[in-house]
Amino acid sequence: MGLSAGAWRWRIPYYRVPSVSQLVGRLAQAIPGGVSLLQRGAGVRAGARAPIFMLHRVLPAGAPCYDPEMALDVEAFAALLAWLVERFEVVGLEQVPERLRTRQRRPVCVLTFDDGWRDNFEHAFPLLQRYGLPATVFLPAGFIGTGRHFWQERLFFALRRLRPQPGAAAALAAVGRGFPWCPLLPAGELDPGRLRTILLRRASSEAETFVAALEAVAGPGEGRAEPAFMDWGQVREMQAGGIVFGSHTVNHTLLRVEPPGAAAGELLQSRQVLERELGHPVTAVSYPWGGMSPFTRRQAAAAGYSLAVTTVPGLANAGSHPLELPRIPLSNACLGWPARRARFGPGTLNVHLMRARFARPQPRPVALSRDAVGSGERLRIGVLVDNPTRWADVPDGYLAGSELQLRHTLEALDPGFFDLEFYFLRMPAGGLPSKLPWPSFAAAPAAAGRAAAVMGLRRLLRERRPAMVQSMFMASTFLGVPAAWLAGVPGIVCARRNAGYWKRWHHRVGLRVINRMATAWQTNGAAIERMLAGAERVRPSAIEILPNWLDLARFQPAGPAARTAARTALGLPAAGLIVVCVANYNPVKNLECLISAAALVASRLAEVSFILVGEGPERGRLAAAVAAHGLGTCLTLAGSSTQIDRYLAAADVGVLASRSEGSSNAVLEYMAAGLPVVLSDIAANRELADEELFPVGDAAALAAALLRLADPEARARQGTRNRRRAEQYGGALYDERVQGHYLRVAQGARRTR
Repeated sequence: MGLSAGAWRWRIPYYRVPSVSQLVGRLAQAIPGGVSLLQRGAGVRAGARAPIFMLHRVLPAGAPCYDPEMALDVEAFAALLAWLVERFEVVGLEQVPERLRTRQRRPVCVLTFDDGWRDNFEHAFPLLQRYGLPATVFLPAGFIGTGRHFWQERLFFALRRLRPQPGAAAALAAVGRGFPWCPLLPAGELDPGRLRTILLRRASSEAETFVAALEAVAGPGEGRAEPAFMDWGQVREMQAGGIVFGSHTVNHTLLRVEPPGAAAGELLQSRQVLERELGHPVTAVSYPWGGMSPFTRRQAAAAGYSLAVTTVPGLANAGSHPLELPRIPLSNACLGWPARRARFGPGTLNVHLMRARFARPQPRPVALSRDAVGSGERLRIGVLVDNPTRWADVPDGYLAGSELQLRHTLEALDPGFFDLEFYFLRMPAGGLPSKLPWPSFAAAPAAAGRAAAVMGLRRLLRERRPAMVQSMFMASTFLGVPAAWLAGVPGIVCARRNAGYWKRWHHRVGLRVINRMATAWQTNGAAIERMLAGAERVRPSAIEILPNWLDLARFQPAGPAARTAARTALGLPAAGLIVVCVANYNPVKNLECLISAAALVASRLAEVSFILVGEGPERGRLAAAVAAHGLGTCLTLAGSSTQIDRYLAAADVGVLASRSEGSSNAVLEYMAAGLPVVLSDIAANRELADEELFPVGDAAALAAALLRLADPEARARQGTRNRRRAEQYGGALYDERVQGHYLRVAQGARRTR
């Protein structure tokens, strides 16, 4: 399937509003010789070009269909076949390459059907037999003979059930908050077309899970109870009647965002299942939604396919790649059926053929790099590094915060498909690090100025030719992005992991320019996504949320024995409430507010301890505040530590008092450890937890929240909910999200090479 979002208007059928093509086609039919002129313009008369028509469903007039761009009335299909027999020689898809090479005098065309709908057997097959015409039907093997329905159909009906319910928009927003990759869903997202567009940017498994959660909220109701697709008996009957079957993957998987290894498995397994069921070789595949990653063509060939069709409009010709053949969609929506005349009019179809003839060719895919022995192609990603000391050869565990998140992100990329390199803006003082598992390069000497660093990086990028580069921090954004733009790098990704508390007027001016150079923005939470779209006017379609990585095995809820052991190992009191805060000692973390709140809590609770784990320039001021409040015996500035998991095992409550955050690693670790949390009421924190939020800087409100959590039962209830929420992060799905993200960036990259 490859359909536009505009097709989802269910109140007024889309096809009743004439398009430009329909108006031109009707005008041509009204003018003597008009249709003949259009046929000349279509350019298929000499047989040098062949239209491959794409259909989905053939239904009786008035039969329900959740998407009118997929349906063609039975009457229209019959008229279409009659016209094709008169105008073309209808051949099988497998004959197209040879027919185009030999330049037959009579033009040829091909009929293809995607998905294997039950109505293909009930309505299309009898008409094809009547006219003795061949066709190719592409089957999603995992749906044939089952009661499964596509997630987009289920989405349509779930939203239609939800819309009239009180609080529908709030209910949908709550579903979205349950998925850390999901942007904020305003009321307008109750339109299934807009929500479907969001889900089509995700892996198919994530879309399925989201729709299942939405169905649970919308409740039972309308939808199709009967099977949507053919069974294997019907498939074999059609095969005996001359219909050829091809692959549409196993699970109707969107290959362009599927991890490359999983995509290869979908293509291979589908062919194996079809050949086992049909007893006949399967050599053709239709990519679901026409989606292709930079690896799809190679994977299709490796899976044993010799022909593949897309949803890209165009006419096949002798120069078309056999694994990337264009097609022309046919439906009520594109033909303007039912027309006011009883007779089928070919005018609109000829307009579509003419447009397909002059369709712009698809941009070339981004450049892939070859490994040293030339045995495989990989997508080269360059990481721009502006602080060499963070990546120096230091003991393990030194990396923290955003650097640690970046490293986990890169480690999630399959080295068989992704080729990673580090580009240092300036040579580190101790030379390039040897501990990094990826090749490293320096763009300029250590003492180089900004201009020299930019020009040096430009030269390095032209030499290394990455498909995309990613900036992570300030210098790599303000210096590296212009260098990449000057070097003509196709994909430029700006990662933004905070709400921009550091921005001054000159930063804002620079970002206006840089934001026009980047092709994609990566954030770790919906709050940053909204900031970029609102304050910096970045187009929302170019922003993607890539949630933080979370070590769910390291951070787990501690039982009584583990908690006692952790407290003993850290020298903490065995009894009493222990509150932990993991944060750098800098002003944006607002730790003085926590210290003031600690004084209020200590005046009410006899046994309470506060542990502040971190380091930074505010240590002196914080120590003075601790002394001023007389908290020396119950509040500890523990400094930096690599034993965060042990501190959380010892703790009862996690706190973050920040004035500004992106998506806090510390909060996610609290939640994974099964701790209740008390958080400053800022947008990023609201996305993670919606309990015990206090106004920024309000020490009294923070203290009151902590006192409420002195109740062990209240702590246990919130801690259990927090652990369930944390399980949305990390785990096996994280690698899939990362690989899908970079594949999407590659497809949105500028094709400059």
